[in-house]
Amino acid sequence: MDALDKLIQLANLSGSLDLRCLLSGPLELDHAPAPAGEAVYHVVLDGKCTVLRKGQAPLELNAGDIFCLPRGDAHVLSIKAREDCAAKAELEKHHNGAVTVESNCGDSAPGIDLLCGRFLYAPRALLIDVLPDVVHVSFSNASAPYLAPLVQTMRREAEDAQLGAPSIVTALSTALFTMVLRAWLADQPSLAGVLGLLANRRLGASIIAMLERPAEPWTLEMLAKEAAMSRATFMRAFSAHSDSSPLALLSHVRMQLASTMLTHTKKSVADVAVEVGYQSEAAFSKRFKELYGVAPGRFRQTNGLV
Repeated sequence: MDALDKLIQLANLSGSLDLRCLLSGPLELDHAPAPAGEAVYHVVLDGKCTVLRKGQAPLELNAGDIFCLPRGDAHVLSIKAREDCAAKAELEKHHNGAVTVESNCGDSAPGIDLLCGRFLYAPRALLIDVLPDVVHVSFSNASAPYLAPLVQTMRREAEDAQLGAPSIVTALSTALFTMVLRAWLADQPSLAGVLGLLANRRLGASIIAMLERPAEPWTLEMLAKEAAMSRATFMRAFSAHSDSSPLALLSHVRMQLASTMLTHTKKSVADVAVEVGYQSEAAFSKRFKELYGVAPGRFRQTNGLV
């Protein structure tokens, strides 16, 4: 298992395709901030629009673009009028058996065709914390040939609504996150934080080690050995890529794993503490509350699935 895959698993990430939007302008769609633990995405199948975010420059989206807000920030989709598209006064919605279809153009050709959905993730997911506010890629880009077939399949399933379509579009939406992230990473000239560490072959080896064996009593010397470096060289290299320290990152990884165990298993808080490398339940609970704002037991009551 590679480190990115492990980070995605720790985030308990899942996708949802919520809307197929067939719209004509002029129109502005106001999106309020998403709840905590939700990213939002828009896939432009045809047409174009402009994304407006407070304090940020407008971003033009064209056919083939995928736009994701990892932390679900408030935004507006602005759609201009097109001479050959007659807009209706009100939006109409109906469920076609696979997704909800939203349209204001009746039998006329839409000015824009969008797939809109969400990515759900665990609280304080490390992977989400290290992503920028916007992840923007194109499925028409030759460097990401795997994206276009996925989007085409999502579009077909959302249109045809055949047997099992809701399950299929949900599974494809989950896969979309990883493929979008892969395409985005490939286009970055440089990376910082955890992603920058993973991109460095030697430093990445130490990150993979702590992800795979979080309960091990890691020290800086042990992590440096995983990277085949001296302690001093390891610290200099690590600091060049991240504002965090190796042990602070280890603590975050452990807490992320603990949050998953608390919400998806019936293990006691004491057992969870041991499995993520804490011999003292009190020390574990203190660190957990520092990161999540509540004690482990209360976190389980609020977020637990069992």
